[in-house]
Amino acid sequence: MWAAKGGTRMNMTAELGGLVLRNPVMVAAGPWSGSAEGVRKCIEAGAGAVVTETIAMETYPILHPYLHAQGTQFFNVKLYSHQYLEQWENGLAALDKDGARLICSIWGETASEVRYLAACVERMGADAIELSLSAPVGSRYRSYSTYPERTAKIVEAAVKAADLPVFVKLPYEACFFPEMLQAIYDAGAKVVTAIECLKGLSGVDLENKQTFMPTFGGYSSENIRPISLAATAMLKQYTPFQICSCGGISTARHALESIMLGASATQLASAIHIGGYEVIGHVLHGLEDWMEQHDHAGFSEIRGAALSSLRPFEDIRPRPVRAKLLKPCATDCNICRLGCIYDAITRQEDGSIALNQKACAGCGYCLARCPEKKFAWDWI
Repeated sequence: MWAAKGGTRMNMTAELGGLVLRNPVMVAAGPWSGSAEGVRKCIEAGAGAVVTETIAMETYPILHPYLHAQGTQFFNVKLYSHQYLEQWENGLAALDKDGARLICSIWGETASEVRYLAACVERMGADAIELSLSAPVGSRYRSYSTYPERTAKIVEAAVKAADLPVFVKLPYEACFFPEMLQAIYDAGAKVVTAIECLKGLSGVDLENKQTFMPTFGGYSSENIRPISLAATAMLKQYTPFQICSCGGISTARHALESIMLGASATQLASAIHIGGYEVIGHVLHGLEDWMEQHDHAGFSEIRGAALSSLRPFEDIRPRPVRAKLLKPCATDCNICRLGCIYDAITRQEDGSIALNQKACAGCGYCLARCPEKKFAWDWI
């Protein structure tokens, strides 16, 4: 189990919705926290808080297999928790939180269902509620995350039903919907988790003319991290919410990026299925090491630090630039040549790479993709 180092001035705690977390690394709702036993494993691995798999009024049979992975692509076709409320109540009653926070994820089709579930999980010992706005991926239910008035009633029901902080987990589209965000805030929620997994399919079996998955799945893993980062930055720049960043986080670097864009805490999801519960400790050790190496006493010193470098397109003054070769290149990878749509990069008869700066448009592809970092900027 991870434990904070002694004898340092580093403070690993974080604050979210009035709750003090022992560290900013949380576990997102998912199969890894689908029972009291799963929650216990997350706590023992060092998580600052654990969000249970989403609890609903009904349970549904589990489709097997419910996880589909192709390379770094990760899909989950499980709707929500397969456990009844009574099973959750019995399991959590014996849970030793050991200083971690327990957050129960709930979803209801109506305000009355949400009200009932919120009261139930408060009795179970939850420290906070995370309210899912997305209809279960793959189901016939319609998401109410595009209807501000209906969403406000759902959020208000959770806020009034329990004397607990209510976090609202946002699907991607809701993060950029001002009327929706205002409705959520006015309904009493002051913390959002962003983003929910995306609806996706892993592909099609061309020979048999059928999808590899029997239904839509929740698409997650590192591939959605750039979307999560954009949502975190936008929410921090333009709303008063506290933000818990979720989506594609699997390393300390990923967590630090989210914090520097304004997140108060971060959530690990599919990374746990890919790397096991010990990935929680790996992220925590990486965070602690980086903070110590850079002489930071706490996360408040870096929270939002990168936002000043992010500006609207119209506010950026263009500077002409061209690529230049730092040293001769005769490798046969052809990544830069094939990717240069301006024909500024060619291969000579002797096999070496040649760069015509006059034809270079300064797009940056060769700098980003060269495995040997042989290109650099030549500002004009």
